[in-house]
Amino acid sequence: MTAISLGIPTVPTRLAERRKSRQIQVGTVAVGGDAPVSVQSMTTTRTSDIGATLQQIAELTASGCQIVRVACPTQDDADALATIARKSQIPVIADIHFQPKYVFAAIDAGCAAVRVNPGNIKQFDDKVKEIARAANDAGTPIRIGVNAGSLDARLLKKYGKATPEALVESALWEASLFEEHDFRDIKISVKHNDPVVMVEAYRQLAAQCDYPLHLGVTEAGPAFQGTIKSAVAFGALLSQGIGDTIRVSLSAPPAERSRSASRSWSR
Repeated sequence: MTAISLGIPTVPTRLAERRKSRQIQVGTVAVGGDAPVSVQSMTTTRTSDIGATLQQIAELTASGCQIVRVACPTQDDADALATIARKSQIPVIADIHFQPKYVFAAIDAGCAAVRVNPGNIKQFDDKVKEIARAANDAGTPIRIGVNAGSLDARLLKKYGKATPEALVESALWEASLFEEHDFRDIKISVKHNDPVVMVEAYRQLAAQCDYPLHLGVTEAGPAFQGTIKSAVAFGALLSQGIGDTIRVSLSAPPAERSRSASRSWSR
């Protein structure tokens, strides 16, 4: 008779040693190094609607979310960040699109970290020196979030499509720009909607840098489909010791995404 048949919980066998990465601090949550894998999610409210956004963050917190990301595509959203960051029970990451000025607004607002997607921010590379200085002075980590759907045109031309090599090259190039200014408080993601491509991209990235990695399958789909796609990808990577924080991307309420991420990885 086995432990399982007796109803005795078993401890999963570690298939590989945890990848050694540098550790960063996202507010009160350590990411990377020997810190537990953390669960993230993202709000779907307009960030400028402070009340609705804080309510959704509270629901996410109750569902097990440890870090929350809020979108910041407009000035009204940027203006709301300080209040949201101050009142949120968990660290807030500002997700910046289109204009570099919102990176500085998020840092000034006291956000725990800033996520940038270089593929959809015009003239981003020209602003790296200023961003690195501001982030370093404030102690604000930066997540370089490369996404297959917004990959730099130069890399699409070089590789023909968003291959694992293209995603990794984009991420490491952007990281190198920050490194030129002695800024290494960085976390990286290389997301794709195909779990096979996503897994290979993270494997390659893990072998080429020591930055903590944020795992995610972009546009994973409805709850059932998206949970399966994410669980398969996360399981493949985490079993190899790759991954420091995770987010399940679903076309479902944010709290369900957080619960799905928690189910995908038990600390």
